[in-house]
Amino acid sequence: MSFLLMSLSGCVSPTKPLPVIQTQSILPPEGLIVPCYKPTINGTWPAVVTEDIPRLKSALAECAAQADEYLKWRTQGSPQ
Repeated sequence: MSFLLMSLSGCVSPTKPLPVIQTQSILPPEGLIVPCYKPTINGTWPAVVTEDIPRLKSALAECAAQADEYLKWRTQGSPQ
């Protein structure tokens, strides 16, 4: 009888609990993604339009830099 009890003692050992998996969404830091500046276009004839072009190019470059920073951040944070 004692042999039977000793052989069944392995069945009484506690089981290990399964790990709980949680998913977290991580958003970009506040201020990284902001609306792009849109300069007004005053030109109604070619001479004035040439004054607007540098401002438009500057605004586009700033907005593109924001998008590039965000994309770089996403690549660094994603698992490879």
